Parts: sequence; C-alpha cells; structure tokens
Amino acid sequence: MIYAQNAISGFVDLENAESVPKVYLSQVALEDLSNDSSSTPIRTIEELATTSLDKNGFFSFKQSLISDKEAIYKLHVKRFEAALKDSVQVEQLFLLSNSDTIHFKKSDIPFAEYTNTNLADKEWQKLRRFERQLRKSTFKKEDSLTEAYVASLKTYAKDSLAILMVKLIGIKQLDTKDLLEKDIAKNPDYYLALLTELKESDIERSDYLFLENKLAFLTTEAAENKYATSKIINMLLGLIAVGLIVLVFRLQRSKKHDHNADLSRQERNIKGLILEGKSNKEIANELFISLSTVKTHITNIYSKLRVSSRQELLRKAQNS
Repeated sequence: MIYAQNAISGFVDLENAESVPKVYLSQVALEDLSNDSSSTPIRTIEELATTSLDKNGFFSFKQSLISDKEAIYKLHVKRFEAALKDSVQVEQLFLLSNSDTIHFKKSDIPFAEYTNTNLADKEWQKLRRFERQLRKSTFKKEDSLTEAYVASLKTYAKDSLAILMVKLIGIKQLDTKDLLEKDIAKNPDYYLALLTELKESDIERSDYLFLENKLAFLTTEAAENKYATSKIINMLLGLIAVGLIVLVFRLQRSKKHDHNADLSRQERNIKGLILEGKSNKEIANELFISLSTVKTHITNIYSKLRVSSRQELLRKAQNS
C-alpha cells in the first residue's frame, strides 16, 4: 500500500467541498491542551508541514517530520462547504512517534476514523471516550466541573491508565481545571512517585514541568527531611564509632592489666627490666638480689604469662 511508506496517511472526502482543501500537520505541547483532552488546543506550538490532497482525496506526511519520542500532533483541514458557502475547520489530535504509522479512513467527518500502531494513542482514545461518556450520561455539560465529575476523571487517570504519557495527559486535565493542587495535598506520595517515574523516562521535561512546579515545595521539603535524617544518621554512626574506639581501648588496657595481674611486685619489676633489654646479671645488680633469685623470678614470670623466652615476652608486650 502507498500509505504504508509514510508515518501519516489517509483520505479526506471531497464530495461536499467546492475547492480542494489542504491538510495541515502541527505538533502540540501538552501544556496547550484545553480542559477536554480531545478538543481544540489553546494554541498550536509548531506547524510542521502542509500537503495537498490528490484527486482521490489522499494525503500523506513523511516519517522524518515525526519525533523519535512520543508527542502530540494535530491534523486539521479547512473544509469549504458548497451548500453553506462557509469554511469549517476539522481537526484530530493523536499521539505518535516516528516508529509508528497512523492511517485515516475516508469518512463523512475528516479524520474521524483512523488506525494507529501507537499504543499510547490507543489508551488516549480510551481516556477521551471516558470523558465523553461522563459528559453525556451522568453529568450535564454545565456541571462538568462538579466534584463527582472530577473525582471520576481523577480516579480513571490515576488508576486505569498504564502508559506514562497518557497518564500525564490525564493529570494535565486536572491541572487545567485548577484541581491538581488539591489532589496533590491529599495524595503527595503518589505524585512524588509519578514525578520520579517521569524523570527516569524519555518524556521531555517540558511536558511534565507543570507537575514538577506544583511539587516544588514537596520535593524541597523531602530533600530537607532527607538531609536532616542523613545528618542524624551520620551523628549516630559517629557516636557509635567513638564508642567502639573507647571500648577497644579499654579492652586493650584490661588485657594489659590482666597480663600483670598475677605477677608479684618484684616480678613486675623484673619484667620491666627485661623489656628494657637488661641482662639477668644487670637485673640482679640493680635490684640487689642474687642471680639465682633473678632466674627463679623469670621462670615464674614465663609460667604466669605463658611464654617461653625473652623474645616471646617482648612480642606479647608489643601486641598488648
């Protein structure tokens, strides 16, 4: 098929047109959507291209015009009615990326029927149908901002939409109705988690900046709380570290004390002289005792401290 070679293709019925209309393709910013996500945007930020219809009413737009990331696009045509001698603008909004294709079937109302490979757009169509059902059935048009209407739309946007971009569109509808701040106050954790998810996605920051701005006070408060908590944890860890150092020091002193606990005063004196490097004869002369007495004391010291030589006694003293 010819239209399969293009990202966007389709037909416009020329039967009631006096002149051949042109089809306009534009990209729409999320912030420019009106209260009803399926209705005319507040403004179109960028007109991408214009094309004329062929004799059969066929039109197409090439893939190179479409962004790598999902974005909102608008097709519109100014149709001249032969009977009314007047022009009527007809448009359609849809989500698309350049890895997708969308094809508009020939119908009485241009762009009313189409097939789109983009999954996000299919979910957006469900959201728009849900909005229309709310307006037609339970609620009157003039009561579309009642608490019950908004509650239904909010619940659907938060719980029934799985694709992040479409969920963001649903949240945007709350914002355009000046009800987002109230819901944020009731469900701050939900919106903070959603903002984190958006930041980790490939959605342009400009698309969710409105939500980020609404949550600025919450994210600041969360950061301050996180900093305060971190500071407290660091203080506690510091106190624990100091406590462990003191405990180790006391244990070492206790071990050192235990090594000498069973020695007599004379044995402690002799041990100290041994550690100073004195020989048995030098120890005997310094303490005014016989050499044999020194040897007896050294034997007792070795036994009590469980060492067998001067070298082992020195090592034990150094390690303690």
